[in-house]
Amino acid sequence: MSTLVPNSGSGPERRLNPESEPLAAGEARDAHPPWSGVSAHDEAALISRAVSGDEEALSALLERHGPVVRGRITKDLPRRWQSVLSVDDVLQQAYTDAFLAIGRFVPQSDGAFLAWLSKLARNAMLDTIDMLQAAKRGGDRRQLQADPERSLTTLLDCVRAISATPSRAVASREALVQLRGAIQRLAPDHRTIVELYDLQERTIEEVAEKLGRSVGACYMLRARAHRALCDAMLDSN
Repeated sequence: MSTLVPNSGSGPERRLNPESEPLAAGEARDAHPPWSGVSAHDEAALISRAVSGDEEALSALLERHGPVVRGRITKDLPRRWQSVLSVDDVLQQAYTDAFLAIGRFVPQSDGAFLAWLSKLARNAMLDTIDMLQAAKRGGDRRQLQADPERSLTTLLDCVRAISATPSRAVASREALVQLRGAIQRLAPDHRTIVELYDLQERTIEEVAEKLGRSVGACYMLRARAHRALCDAMLDSN
């Protein structure tokens, strides 16, 4: 999954792959976080344990690097979205993504874990901002009575738009059948957000209240759900 690197102004400029590309030059200055007494060997040992499935080791790494990542997100989160998206929302999603993806993490240098976690957090923030901007452009309009077929078709368009190489060759009806199956295979929280917001066309405020989450956290959850649907659709092809 890729993310955007903000420029010195108010908006993002380009996408980076968190698994293969280095931090921007401006980020290198705090590649060594402000905690002391931990050697590179100790850090490597924690990473090795975490990659092998040791959740306590991963939790220690998150606790250790979290303050630096929080500082970066606090700096990068655009002011216009701060009323609906909090730094805590972003970090919660980044930590969840880290738990899900740590088994695939391959450290290539000192400071690699911090770089990786920072990019997970930025991915989470900017994916959510994409959702917020799309909702703003459309006025986040919800129908009084949702049309299941139309809602599913709209969702399919959203999922296809995520992929750089969407499969347009699949007939629409076949794609809709695949999409229905992919929805049923989603993790429970992902399936719930898709069913409530995308299919039942509830307002984001209604969804947030029902799930007990902030509006920003719901948009973030929906971004992750759409990404999971995209991956499932590509796998099925």
